[in-house]
Amino acid sequence: MKRIEEKRLQEEEKKRQEEEVAQQKLLSENNAAHGSDIMDVETSEQVNLDKGKAIVSGSDPLVLKLQEDLAARKAEQELLKEEVKNLTESQHHV
Repeated sequence: MKRIEEKRLQEEEKKRQEEEVAQQKLLSENNAAHGSDIMDVETSEQVNLDKGKAIVSGSDPLVLKLQEDLAARKAEQELLKEEVKNLTESQHHV
């Protein structure tokens, strides 16, 4: 029983680390692609370890920021697609 719990905790820790790496990669790509300043994001609510059990409290502000950025980029991409479509149609009429 103890081994199962230890293995589960190890898997949770590995998953958490993979998520952090993915977030860092996404931030790096975002900063490189858009030339924006690197933001210092301090998280007020982080994973606390209490006797070997992970306790997650609230949404990470970094995740919320990334979600907002993604939604804004999707909207911008849709506008650009529409503009390209309109330009293409206007060129056919010329």
